[in-house]
Amino acid sequence: QKALSLYNNNQYLAAQSLFESVKKTTKEGVLKSDCAYYIANCAVRLNQQNADDLVEDFVEEYPTSTKRNTAFVDVANYYFENGKYAYARKWYSKVDEASLGKADKETFYFNNGYTAFSTKQYKEAKKYLSKVESSQEYGSQAKYYIGFMAYEGDDYDEANEYFDQVSDQERYKEKLSYYQADLNFKLGNFEKAIELAKQRLPDSDENEI
Repeated sequence: QKALSLYNNNQYLAAQSLFESVKKTTKEGVLKSDCAYYIANCAVRLNQQNADDLVEDFVEEYPTSTKRNTAFVDVANYYFENGKYAYARKWYSKVDEASLGKADKETFYFNNGYTAFSTKQYKEAKKYLSKVESSQEYGSQAKYYIGFMAYEGDDYDEANEYFDQVSDQERYKEKLSYYQADLNFKLGNFEKAIELAKQRLPDSDENEI
């Protein structure tokens, strides 16, 4: 209990040390495997060099542990939140998505899609992001990235369709006005392109104009 409390309070080094002593002294299998899970998880959060190995060891040593999938998700989410997308991607690829709950599944789809997007694996990114297009939490972000990938791939009709769906979102307004002006120009919608470009002018730097 004390080790868990330390872990939940982000005191990972102290928690890890306590989990290690419990693991050495207990005879109970489930407790041993839970300790191994938390020891590995602390290592990831402490950026210890052997962190990934400890997670792999936990999975190999306790293949029937109910925390097996959770371990993969936790590590992947941790790397994702810290912007280490290539690391996150490696761990997301090990997750058994069928055994995730609805909310966890949505986070998994979006995060996994975004890690693929950030490493320019657009086909893979679209596969996952399209699963959360109608999600309340991730829908608008997913649509923006799908639209951007279509724009990058010169599929301006699809890009336009997705961008239109998120054009009312404040967070994308500035970026979208540029992309939408450009793609409308490329689609031959010159009046629309000029109108969008004019809307953008007051926000542009003088040297941009």
